[in-house]
Amino acid sequence: MDVRPEGRGRTAVRHVIGLVLVGLGVFLLGTGAMVHFHVAPQLIAAPTDTYNKTVLRADNATYFDVGALQTRTGATITATNTVRGDVRASNDDVAVWDSFAAVQDLNNNVLVDMRQQRLAFDRRSGELTGCCGTHIQNQPLNRPSGIGLFWPVDVGKRGYQVFDSQTRRAWPVTFAGEETLDGVRTYRFVQRIPPTKITEPARTVPGGLLGLGAGSGDVAVDRYYQAEATYWIDPRTGAPVNQRQHTISTLQAQQGPGRLVVADLDLRMTDESRRALLDKSEDGARSAGMIKTVVPLVCLVAGLVLVVGGLVLAARPRGTRGISRRDAAEA
Repeated sequence: MDVRPEGRGRTAVRHVIGLVLVGLGVFLLGTGAMVHFHVAPQLIAAPTDTYNKTVLRADNATYFDVGALQTRTGATITATNTVRGDVRASNDDVAVWDSFAAVQDLNNNVLVDMRQQRLAFDRRSGELTGCCGTHIQNQPLNRPSGIGLFWPVDVGKRGYQVFDSQTRRAWPVTFAGEETLDGVRTYRFVQRIPPTKITEPARTVPGGLLGLGAGSGDVAVDRYYQAEATYWIDPRTGAPVNQRQHTISTLQAQQGPGRLVVADLDLRMTDESRRALLDKSEDGARSAGMIKTVVPLVCLVAGLVLVVGGLVLAARPRGTRGISRRDAAEA
């Protein structure tokens, strides 16, 4: 029998190629697992260059018009909130966002309230941190706690602590169920803040404004704030996509009776703002899905194909292990 060396050579080449393919397949399998479990959690985070402008509206609102010294009822109030990321102050771990809110009665051309704040937070957990010049109304915010402007990217069905800029502390929020908004599944959370005295410089107001009579003179007062807020969060990205706030702010005499409602506002996000936030969150979810699911899945499929194909090539075909004695004798 004529044993052809070139046949053995081809078999050896196939064996080597098969081993190389198996190695590449194993590498792709490991890469897919690493992207899914290690790389994706690091890359999926709050953006540093964000820019959002949202509008909430309150109908049939009540507030005290300081300029006219009268309480207005049945008013239509808009609260416009603008958030801009400070890219230079942010880094891989911490995002710094500035926000400005203006609460207005546009029909009567009255600025009801204005609030400015700068918050820094962990880009993945959303937890606030005291750095980078954080402040509220230009007053330093050194030790904030809780979630600020961004929720955890892996938000779950559980309670959290969410920071409130009026009282300057975190209050608990509870998970209140799932809800679908414009086809997007969201988690709904509710926060309730009881009447809380706000730390402010001492002030006095005419007793007549507190319902004490024209001859009561000036009365020392404290400001109290209470709220019930509802947040709708996209669990795919941790991004808020809807919000409702019912806030009540009052002035109360430090001694004895007397109370003035400064503002009673049931603010709801406009349809335009809600749709804009949903669209932005949808874009973020697609990007996160590519990193967390599509890329690892492609690596998994390609890795399995290479491993199986490599094993087939590397396997030594039957009949090439050696030459039988009969064939050797005939040769």
